[in-house]
Amino acid sequence: MLPQVLAGLGLQLLSAGCLFWLQRLQPLFFVLAVGALVYQGWLVCRRPPRARDWKVRAILAVSLALNVMMIGGWVAISVRYR
Repeated sequence: MLPQVLAGLGLQLLSAGCLFWLQRLQPLFFVLAVGALVYQGWLVCRRPPRARDWKVRAILAVSLALNVMMIGGWVAISVRYR
């Protein structure tokens, strides 16, 4: 019984440590997501107009929508748990 309790405490401490570092690295994740969107938009704009078909624009739109949802979720969670 005691080894199981100690293993549970170790897992909980590991989880808390990971959560702490993930919270500290949130601004880095945000900057990387915005940078990736800017780079993706730059790649699409750099293409010749006839190469920018609906598929390329759809991929860019879905990527933008997912990033906006992730940022919105991040803001909602940070406001909720402060």
